Amino acid sequence: MIVSDTNFAVSSRAIDLRYAIQALGGRVVMGHHVYPELPLAALVDALLERVPAAPLLPRVETATAAPCDDSADGDAPVQPADVACAVNRLLRRVGPMPIASDVGDCLFSAMDMDPTALIAPGYYATMGYGVPAGLGVQAATGRRPLVLVGDGAFQMTGWELGNAARYGWDPIVLVYNNASWEMLRAFQPESRFNDLGRWDFAAVATALGGDGHVVRTRAELDAALQRAHATRGRFQLLDIRLEPGARSPTLNRFVQAVKRLSGAQPG
Repeated sequence: MIVSDTNFAVSSRAIDLRYAIQALGGRVVMGHHVYPELPLAALVDALLERVPAAPLLPRVETATAAPCDDSADGDAPVQPADVACAVNRLLRRVGPMPIASDVGDCLFSAMDMDPTALIAPGYYATMGYGVPAGLGVQAATGRRPLVLVGDGAFQMTGWELGNAARYGWDPIVLVYNNASWEMLRAFQPESRFNDLGRWDFAAVATALGGDGHVVRTRAELDAALQRAHATRGRFQLLDIRLEPGARSPTLNRFVQAVKRLSGAQPG
């Protein structure tokens, strides 16, 4: 865990670590006191023992996904919110599937997907997590996962899909290909390092032993997802061509909140 604004949605300077319990790297730090080699489980058990008994909390209603406009123009350019809606339509038709998400807008749009098993890192602490995590899900459980990953993270670890055929794994990988570090662009639009160039990930999928599908519109997204789900034995990669600057509503809300907390002017 990294003490940073992208983990806590507020500058680390606003966190007084003298009054925090830090369980990092196999040790616990409380103020000036350091306890090496203290297992996290032991810390949690000790804290729970100090929690006073309380009446049962009222039942919390099951989370629901964000509403989708299924009558929207199928020829319209695909947006991150459309990915969440397309996944929801798939899950409602075929049943729950585990999801492994990387960081960035794919993680924020995952918040608008129907409740299902989801593994993900925290914001930008571990970019490149999604594809290896998805392979791990199928290796450990035997269940076919959906993998959500941005183009920047895929450039780091997406090549691990080359091992899928050897082990009989066939995840469905959705690449948010916006040719940029879009979440970084949201905070630093003036920085040229956000531009990545448009890579042809669909062509890469064939070279790695899978099938690639280029997606540019909402209708193409639904069709590609259905085709991918119906195809077993080879990983399926949807190269979703998003325009730079296209962001999910959830990411936009996060960016605005961080800027308010940090005193910056919302863009």
